[in-house]
Amino acid sequence: GSIFPGSWISANFNVWIGAPEDNRSWDYLFHARSFYEQNAAQASEAQRKLAYEELLIAEGSDWNWWYGPEHHSANDRDFDELYRKHLSNVYQALGATPPDYLAQPISGIVARPSFTPQTAYIHPRITGDMIRYFEWMGSAVYTADHRAGAMHGKQFLLDSVHAGIDDKNVYGRLDFKGKIPEMQFEIVVSLESWAEGETRPRRALRLDAVVRDRKLAEWKVRPVDEEAALESSERPGEGAARLALVRNFEFRVPLAWLSAAPVSSGDSKGAKSPAVTRLRLRLSLWQNRLPVDALPLEGWIELHLLEEGELMSQY
Repeated sequence: GSIFPGSWISANFNVWIGAPEDNRSWDYLFHARSFYEQNAAQASEAQRKLAYEELLIAEGSDWNWWYGPEHHSANDRDFDELYRKHLSNVYQALGATPPDYLAQPISGIVARPSFTPQTAYIHPRITGDMIRYFEWMGSAVYTADHRAGAMHGKQFLLDSVHAGIDDKNVYGRLDFKGKIPEMQFEIVVSLESWAEGETRPRRALRLDAVVRDRKLAEWKVRPVDEEAALESSERPGEGAARLALVRNFEFRVPLAWLSAAPVSSGDSKGAKSPAVTRLRLRLSLWQNRLPVDALPLEGWIELHLLEEGELMSQY
């Protein structure tokens, strides 16, 4: 015989599993549990106890009552926020930085942000001190919809992102909603390069920028799977990368660090491996190692790696 589901809701588990939000929630929990199992032995007893307590809280299946299409309340975003906070605390308790994806809500977003793709190469100076309209003309622009709830503390801190490439670099600009926050915080930029048909990024970088007293205190650029920085404020190297913050946050990173370069649509034909054809990026703001705001809230900003003439002819 078969085992009958011991659920008092429709005699099945549809409330807790199956919907994309449910599955994402369980995936994040699995990753946190795996991280705990792999790292708890190296931590102190106090760290293990705290991390395990946070893990047990996150393992309560009632969190998934509120994910998916079955149930909703006026507090959906609060539950989502609390769940991701408990998962983040597992990593923090063991001395690690939480994964970037915990900066984004699991529950569906009702926001309707606007996005304009890149239409021409850009070559902006990275100073962060003023917005030079013509230097960013042609860039991709992602603008938040502030009618949607923010994440931690319901704060709206980030307004828009400008991003684009030229033949050597990828550039980005983060505009704040109002003035730069007075609190100490960290800006994280996640960058990935992708080739057609591949299921994993060719290369992934993380930019970390610490802001104190509204000034850029320290920064580093590193591959996501390595601790050693390619460049940092302590070891600036040849200055291939540049980060700046005065009125807004700006950055420049060489495409070569992402194993990327602009290509024409026919360049990859006959190649042993497909060429990288697009970049994905996401920016988030963290305080006390917890996510506060992010652009975009869901998904990524995408840039196509095309030669300038072909890029311009598409739009």
